[in-house]
Amino acid sequence: MNARQLILERRSVRSYTDQPVPSEMIEEILEAAIYAPNHKLREPWRFVLAIGEGQVRYVEQLMELLEARGQFDQKTDEQRLSFKEKISAVPVFLTVLYHVQGTDDQQTEDLLATAAMIQNIQLLASELGLGSCWKSGKHWFTDEYATLVGAHDEERVAGVIQLGWPAMIPPLKKRTPAREKLTHF
Repeated sequence: MNARQLILERRSVRSYTDQPVPSEMIEEILEAAIYAPNHKLREPWRFVLAIGEGQVRYVEQLMELLEARGQFDQKTDEQRLSFKEKISAVPVFLTVLYHVQGTDDQQTEDLLATAAMIQNIQLLASELGLGSCWKSGKHWFTDEYATLVGAHDEERVAGVIQLGWPAMIPPLKKRTPAREKLTHF
């Protein structure tokens, strides 16, 4: 499969089979993904992999964190259980951290390099038949979550990549043509 086809066919997969993903497959993906462009080869990323028994511990600790943050305060026990079942069905959680160092410009470059590397992860996973979904936002960008995954003081979370064998691949969502966002100088 060529790069164009991979880019056009990649989807955010949120439903996975219960077939295990070999950790060696994730390591193989990471070994290629790190060839993302990064300024002065600072390689600002680090990974925390929750797979197999680690995934079970991760889900338990994530649920505790979300409960402590009040995520379920307005939810019924059934809704809480439904959420736990949903995240328990994700075979692999890969937290991607990036090192915060240097000037503001260097920090921006490092975050952007990490984002490019995450896209590589998703494309490589897709090439191997895995589904993935890049998660970010309010739960992942907290000090509590950083502590949960063992982030160092100078590290921030760039995102959490969910990976697994897809149970369903969502249809393509229409994009605004690039020419509508293109300005010639």
